[in-house]
Amino acid sequence: MQGPVNVAEEILRKRKIDHWEIFLQNSESFRAETKELEVDFLQKANLSGIAIRIIDDQKLGFSFSSNLTYPSVRNAVDMAESIAKYSSKDPDHCFPGPEILPVGATTFFDPGIIETEEQEKIRLARVLEETVFSYDKRISAVRSSGYSDLALNIEVRNSNGLRVAGRAGLSKMWVDVMVQEGDHQEMGYWSEQSRTPKTLDPIKIGRTAAERALSKLGGQTIPSTKCRILIENVVAASLLETLSNSFLAESHFKSTASPKVQIGLKSFSPLLEIFDNGLDQRGSHAFPFDGEGAPSQDTTLVRSGVVQSLLADRYYGKKIGSASTGNCRRSGFDSPPFNGITNLFIGPGNIGKSDLLKEVGSGIMITEVMGLHTANPISGDFSVGASGFKISGGRLSHPVRGIAVAGNLIDLFRQLSGIGNDLEFFWNVGAPSLIVENLSISGE
Repeated sequence: MQGPVNVAEEILRKRKIDHWEIFLQNSESFRAETKELEVDFLQKANLSGIAIRIIDDQKLGFSFSSNLTYPSVRNAVDMAESIAKYSSKDPDHCFPGPEILPVGATTFFDPGIIETEEQEKIRLARVLEETVFSYDKRISAVRSSGYSDLALNIEVRNSNGLRVAGRAGLSKMWVDVMVQEGDHQEMGYWSEQSRTPKTLDPIKIGRTAAERALSKLGGQTIPSTKCRILIENVVAASLLETLSNSFLAESHFKSTASPKVQIGLKSFSPLLEIFDNGLDQRGSHAFPFDGEGAPSQDTTLVRSGVVQSLLADRYYGKKIGSASTGNCRRSGFDSPPFNGITNLFIGPGNIGKSDLLKEVGSGIMITEVMGLHTANPISGDFSVGASGFKISGGRLSHPVRGIAVAGNLIDLFRQLSGIGNDLEFFWNVGAPSLIVENLSISGE
């Protein structure tokens, strides 16, 4: 019996179509959440689907089906062909040709993700919650706690002779903790990810979340000021993700990127280096090829503060006169591909946490921001709520809450004066802790 990809190819070859593409995705996922050490939510899913893109007379059509029977695949082809007839002509519609995938691209999948028994995965979730509750009597609740994983298989073929298939897997654990002391409540969240559940440590994750929550107790506001700031890596990653739109070829073509981010411009601090690496296993989006089958690669976006490159898929690469950098993304088989980041990160420095505090001397350490989604993606202006710690004499003094941080993302990354060695990935965006000069803080 023919598989769905072969069926689709057989149907497409019989049509008078200029170019075609077949995208097949199979995923197996597991999720377990606990509440008071009992399983509160359990989900197992196996999802398969096929997507068809065709280019005919410079017109693009897209369709998909989660039913992989012959009639459903044929209907998907029919629908893509019909949609193309009513689409606008664009000479830049194209599919990649066959290319050699990177060496070692098969290492994104660890068999442990499917070999580990479900009861063991549930046990990990229970240990995580148990660790939190036993850590300190001031812990009043666990709002969310659990384990999840995903094993992904993808195959792409097209009429240019491209034939690629790849596999990847990722496990994750998380916990959201509430602590209370008197009338004062605080929250603490932590998560970690790995290619296999065998290397996830629920005790470490639970303790980290509990410590982060407890450390906020007794927080107080401070007078408004402009001072040196230490931005913790988790916040730095969020800031980088907000800035990421300005590194996309699509954003530059549509003029929705910051005009301050242009190839050849020294837009940032000479200390700053930014990379997008679809092959970096530390990031959640590591895969041997992108959403249209082009090889994943390591792209240097910023070196010594100077913008070196943009991130492009084939279509928007042609629009701006660039080759693909392997940055065609898909959120699933049921939606068209788009231009996006893979694993985006700031290169680490060589300064440890204690030395970063000494370097700041007197200032604020920001460990959490709220409302960063409101930042202007074009100008880079932002004003968000924040919390963290007062730094005095090169040491953490007391927790700070009820403050707001305002500025401009481009200026923030231009004013870097120190970069830590604590690079960590949070899903597909990574960053070390950063020292920033003269950031405006609004307090009491």
